[in-house]
Formats: sequence, C-alpha cells, structure tokens
Amino acid sequence: MGVILLSLPLRPRRSGRQLALLGLLLATILALTGWNMFQPPRTEIVGPVEIIIPPKATARDIAFLLEERELIRSSLAFRILTKLRNLDSNLKAGRYLFSPGDTPAAILTSLVQGNVSEPQVVVTIPEGYTVLQMANLFEEKGVTKRNDFLEAAQSHELRSEYFAEPPKDGTRVLWEGFFFPDTYSFRPNTPALEVAQRMLTRMDQVWAEVSAGKSDLPLELSPREIVTLASLVEREAKAAEERPLIAQVFYNRLEARMNLQSCATVQYLLPQPKARLLKADTLIPSPYNTYLNPGLPPGPIAAPGKDSLKAVLSPEATDYLYFVAKPDGTHAFSTTYQGHLANRRRYSN
Repeated sequence: MGVILLSLPLRPRRSGRQLALLGLLLATILALTGWNMFQPPRTEIVGPVEIIIPPKATARDIAFLLEERELIRSSLAFRILTKLRNLDSNLKAGRYLFSPGDTPAAILTSLVQGNVSEPQVVVTIPEGYTVLQMANLFEEKGVTKRNDFLEAAQSHELRSEYFAEPPKDGTRVLWEGFFFPDTYSFRPNTPALEVAQRMLTRMDQVWAEVSAGKSDLPLELSPREIVTLASLVEREAKAAEERPLIAQVFYNRLEARMNLQSCATVQYLLPQPKARLLKADTLIPSPYNTYLNPGLPPGPIAAPGKDSLKAVLSPEATDYLYFVAKPDGTHAFSTTYQGHLANRRRYSN
C-alpha cells in the first residue's frame, strides 16, 4: 500500500518588523490600561471623604475599603501598587480624609506616612450667599470667627489669578461675590484668611473652567464685571432654565442704556430682605441701587454659582427687556413696557 504524503500550507512567518509593531501595540494597550487603573475614579462625590482604617487591617482590606468608598478605581491595582513598592505591611491605621481627586499613589503615601486627619468641619456655602451670610455660617459651624472673616473679605493680602483688577469706587466689600459657593472641609478655628483664600482660589478654578475658549467676554466686560452680573442673575433667577434668559435681558438693557432696575441690588442694601419692595426702597441712595444708577453696580451682591456664571458667559438670544416674578418663582418676560405693565397687573396681586 502506498504512502500518501499530505502537504499542509505553512503559515507565513511574521517579519521582525511586524512582531515589533505587535509588541509595541500590546505594550501600549497594557500601559494605557494600567495608567487608567491608577487614576482617581470618576465619581459624583463632592467634598472630602473620611475613612477609618481599623487596627490590623491588611493591605487587601484597605484596598477593598478604598474601592467601596469610590476613592480608587481598582482594589487590585492598589494592591499591585503596594506590592511593587513593598509597602504591604507599612499601612497605618487611623482616621483619614481623602479628596475624590487624590491619586492612588497619593493615598498610599498618606497611609504609609500615617497622615491621620484632624477633626474636620464640613460646611456647604449655598449659591447666592453674601459675605455676611458666610461669616455667620462659619462662626456657627466653628470654622472661624464672624468678624475675622468679614475682615478677611476686605483684605488686600488675598491673591487671585483672574480677579486682581482694582474694585470700582463705592464697592462695599472688596471680595464680595468671589468666594465660590461650594462644600468645603476646614479644621475647627481655621484662620479666616486661610478660609477666604481657599474659597477665592476655588473661584479661580471655576472661572478657568467656564471661561475656557472664550477670548472675548460679552460687551467687553472684565472678569470682575462678569461675576458682578452673574451675582444679579443668581439672586433674580429661581428657575435654573431662566438664568441665560435673564442674563440676556440685562445685556439688552445695558446696550439700550436702560437702568437695570434689579430688585436684588436694592435687597442687598436692606438689613433684612423683604418679600416685596416698597417704592421708598428703590430710592435708597447707593451706587448699588440699579433703579437710580445706570450700568452695573460697583461689585457683586452675592456669590454666583457655576450655572449663573455660564449663563452670563453664554446668554440665550432674546429681545426681552423686562421680566416680572410669578408666584411660583418663574418669570413673565416682555419686550415692551406696555407688556411689562400688563404682566405686573397680572402677577403682582
């Protein structure tokens, strides 16, 4: 019986160049994957996160705890990091305070060095708060003394990257409106200047974000004037979707050389806010009274949030010149004074 020889097709051998490219591709994928695992997690958490590492907790226990609290993306990646640095047995127990933006390497360093957190006071500054309201809240929470913070708000020692221009004549509080409303964590009895500088730096960060790519500001206003206008929008708008519309109404009035007639600027002059302003209130002599004075007030009347800053930087196109508050907090808009009077009769009862 004859022997049949089968001839199988041979796979073409990869060239050295192809193998090198394939190796480079795999190395790149692994590097990117590894790099991604060692970055801070994408999380909705706002403000610092406190965790307690119990005594005798292993590196594995700690890694799982960090992942559970959304401080790291991967417990496995964190354990690999501790092993690569031969630090498995060097992690210290205690109470720690971490930021959602901390990298796994930074967290590991804190755990090794035993950077145990001091007791912290977490305080949330609402959007639209004035410096006086902030000062009262800080004293109530034990962060810093009320009068010390009011003094810090007038200090020329504070530094800002974007709002260093001199305030206009008549400005009541030097840094009113530039302490960004956010959630902060402070040590009890923190020096007022430290509190103020941290909030001012946060405003710089937010401004850099919302103004990115905008080479020219609306009506050639300065950053300080943009924040001033945003503070009016913050105090006038109750419905978030109306902010860009209200911003454009103010721009339209500025271009038409009409007084802004913002009730919020008059409220800023009163010892306590009123549910409804009287005619006499709108006659209070002050550069902040936009019923009496053209243009913007000398400075902000409150701390605007991010949405109000965005609204002033990107207003909604409209021809409206007037708005009236409705009972539900939204506004009725009009292009003519006659329409405005009709809205006032309809909604001011």
